[in-house]
Amino acid sequence: MPDYLIIGQGLAGSLLAWTLIRRGQQVRVLDDGHRTASSRVAAGLINPLAGMRFNAHPRTADWLAAMHSTYAALARQLGQPAFVHTIPMQRLFRSPEQVRFFDRQRDNPAVADWLGARFGSGEADSGIRAPHGGFLQSHTGYVELPRLLDALRDWLHRQDAWRQVAVDLRTLRITPDGVELHGERAAHLVCCEGYRMRDNPWFDWLPLQPDRGVIQRLDGLHRLCRHIINGAHWLIPLADGGYRFGATHAHRRLEGPVSEEERETLHLGLHGLLEDPAGVTVVEEAAGVRPATADRQSFLGTHPREPRLHLFNGFGARGALSIPWHAERMADWLLDGRPLPAETDIARHA
Repeated sequence: MPDYLIIGQGLAGSLLAWTLIRRGQQVRVLDDGHRTASSRVAAGLINPLAGMRFNAHPRTADWLAAMHSTYAALARQLGQPAFVHTIPMQRLFRSPEQVRFFDRQRDNPAVADWLGARFGSGEADSGIRAPHGGFLQSHTGYVELPRLLDALRDWLHRQDAWRQVAVDLRTLRITPDGVELHGERAAHLVCCEGYRMRDNPWFDWLPLQPDRGVIQRLDGLHRLCRHIINGAHWLIPLADGGYRFGATHAHRRLEGPVSEEERETLHLGLHGLLEDPAGVTVVEEAAGVRPATADRQSFLGTHPREPRLHLFNGFGARGALSIPWHAERMADWLLDGRPLPAETDIARHA
């Protein structure tokens, strides 16, 4: 009997499964074939400084260290080229007020190392609109999430640790010695369902705030340099010469195909970012739902009344950066009883 059933093979479920297996646990992952995984759509953007004020989470340095070591170890074990692409980011100021935020952060030792040289309104990369200028940001890039998830799925499948099934947690049975679900038995169950957590009868009491986003793949941008551009929207140069562009945000309409309104939002955003978008074509588009939370902190921990049920979720738009570190902390909790970081422990809402 496996030690852990993990529900969901998005990035959270995949990295937690890999971490537990490396620590000697038997794991079985149940997944619906990525039908609802936001990780499949996400850009995998690595950006230590969030929001309009360029703030960093207090654990950002730890996140970065764990991220690089984890993805490098995965590439070695799975026999894959590097999953992480480190690319400097040109961060564009969106207003004079943001310039003041930048100046304040230059005096903040927790952030200053990630703030590079400032540039003026006419000094951005050729073809980029930057009326307020910007600055060069380091420790940025992106993770090739679809390739990573495919490689991990194949690796899990070879170990008989992956099964495709549409999970219905209403059928979960909890017994004195474990859990039973869809013919599978294990000592414990960990839910890593992304925004589908809202339909989970065991954890639907937590304040999830799903955030739908649309991302496009663009061609015809060969004139730009190879920086990530981040203003009101972001533009990521890919290794194959294309670009990913995004993203939108919506909290009401979470499902369904990409709408004309979402396309128009991105169309206007691209025209606001580029001086001359003529010749740029959209070759792909997709929508996903980020599992964001009300307090912007992730959800880790154990059900308050069912000690065999656990949760690993709520990483929002920063999962590619933060999940590797959190997977280690979750494994510490499950296997050794070491306390979870207080800001992530779901006991804060119990």
